[in-house]
Amino acid sequence: MEKLLQIEKLETEFTKDKQKVKILHGVNLHINKGEVLGLVGESGSGKSITSLSIMKLFKGTSGEISSGKILFNGQDLTAKTEAEMRKVRGKQMAMIFQEPMTSLNPVMKMGEQLLEPIRLHLGLDEKKAKEYAISILKKVGIPRAEEIMKEFPHQLSGGMRQRIMIAIAISCNPQLLIADEPTTALDVTIQAQILDLMKQLQQKENMSVLLITHDLGVVAEMCDRVVVMYAGKVVEVADVYALFEDPKHPYTKGLIGSVPKLGQKVEKLVSIKGNVPNPANLPKGCKFAPRCNEVIPICYNEEPPETSFENGRSCSCWLYQEERRGVSV
Repeated sequence: MEKLLQIEKLETEFTKDKQKVKILHGVNLHINKGEVLGLVGESGSGKSITSLSIMKLFKGTSGEISSGKILFNGQDLTAKTEAEMRKVRGKQMAMIFQEPMTSLNPVMKMGEQLLEPIRLHLGLDEKKAKEYAISILKKVGIPRAEEIMKEFPHQLSGGMRQRIMIAIAISCNPQLLIADEPTTALDVTIQAQILDLMKQLQQKENMSVLLITHDLGVVAEMCDRVVVMYAGKVVEVADVYALFEDPKHPYTKGLIGSVPKLGQKVEKLVSIKGNVPNPANLPKGCKFAPRCNEVIPICYNEEPPETSFENGRSCSCWLYQEERRGVSV
């Protein structure tokens, strides 16, 4: 399949108290055209920073990409200026954030916020832009679209605001849609509607989607492939069916094992012991070693290399390096 986005050895860091703290450590991943790629992991694993790095949305923060490449349609986004990135954002790639109330401007009417990218990227006059905006609102299932254009974010429900965010994101027909926890703040019924809407739009427009979530149920429903991240590194990549049927990395096994199963009597919920480490104080060797149930001596001292399997699967774990498994260092 043809790759739309390819990230190579991406490293992103933030400055805190005059010290640089690396958040992403050599991230490698790709998204094919028309594919839905899931990016999963606990809070603090680096998922959202990966998405912000792709969009280069670090203005007003201390974040910066320190090394690596982000190839989009063959062009390296890391080499583009802010002015050049503004032409890419919204038109070629767009993003849906997890909390629409903080993403939408509270003092601008919905119509103004929707018309802004349409006028900027499509160059339509006022009348045609408004007609197009209303058609987009109807496309994402918003009733009384003309009236909604005149309302402010606080006048709408959470589900309606998220539909507006999706409408803004798809208004210029982007090739890549990044959805960062798009259903986190919504109740279960609205979550299902939003995910169904995203799936329909993705299939109809043949968009590529990077879906960032910690909800493995959403991953199973929506994604073609899955990238598992931990402490700023990619630890496993697999086809969605293979991942659930035969997880390789102990961290992936822990995530899947933590999900309660319907109809199964559970006396105590399973969880992964400990917490994601502080990026400013990462352990030596494998970053998951202190929490791992399958840890071996070498894990505490050396970073595991990536092991490749069939069908594009990969896993960074010493358990699959037979010649080094018994090594104590």
